[in-house]
Amino acid sequence: MSSKTVDKALQVLDMFTLEHPKWGLRELSRALDMSHTIVHRMLTTLEERGYVYRSVDTQKYELGIKFLELSNIVEQHFQISEIIHPIMHKIASETGESVVMTLLDNEEGVFSKIVESSRLVRFAGSVGRRSPLYVGASHKVILCHLPKEVQRRIVHEGAVQHPGLIPSETDMLKKLEDIERKRWAYSSGETISDVAAVSIPLFDYGHMVLGSLSIAGPSYRLTEEVAEHILPDLIRHRGELDSVLSKVCFPTRRNYLLESLH
Repeated sequence: MSSKTVDKALQVLDMFTLEHPKWGLRELSRALDMSHTIVHRMLTTLEERGYVYRSVDTQKYELGIKFLELSNIVEQHFQISEIIHPIMHKIASETGESVVMTLLDNEEGVFSKIVESSRLVRFAGSVGRRSPLYVGASHKVILCHLPKEVQRRIVHEGAVQHPGLIPSETDMLKKLEDIERKRWAYSSGETISDVAAVSIPLFDYGHMVLGSLSIAGPSYRLTEEVAEHILPDLIRHRGELDSVLSKVCFPTRRNYLLESLH
């Protein structure tokens, strides 16, 4: 299989998201601007290998059980739950709010693990949710620790594609500088409507940013004043997290961003 064929197959798989988990063949072909025959051939192969399946009722394609198997392998290998969950659970118990771990993946942040609060407003359905790095505290606190060239490019592209989110590139870059200086960020209603978050960056063994850890709750409850008050609960556990992350290589795709500099 040529690299071009593999790339097209991956483009097909990338179309399956939380927002659009099911695709009809012709619908998918149009969205990808690919030949109906090529997409059908790829889907047939992926279906044979268990990566997608076609619903008998709707005749639409969905991701298959193979991805659940692979995700379990990744989680067991990196022991994300076993290592991180107790720390996140302690923070959730101390603050009474949900705790979210976001990982960097190319030019997006992905909600990778969530320990929910026992109080109202729950986020379990948000695991796997992706957002641009210029939206929300959990993502901006990652973006501000990437190389300046990468920051400028991502902010510029965001301003062109979503001017409503970035009315001023200069202001956004200054905001990122402020976040980097403080080493934490706060946002309200940016990533999820009516939800606020206070976030700190997470670094790996090479002192490179790999994601963020956030306390999240409804905006009316987690105001910026409250966020600053509970921020020490995040910072107090930074040592525990650093001791774990310094020994673990997480599966984030940062090379894509760094290679773009060359």
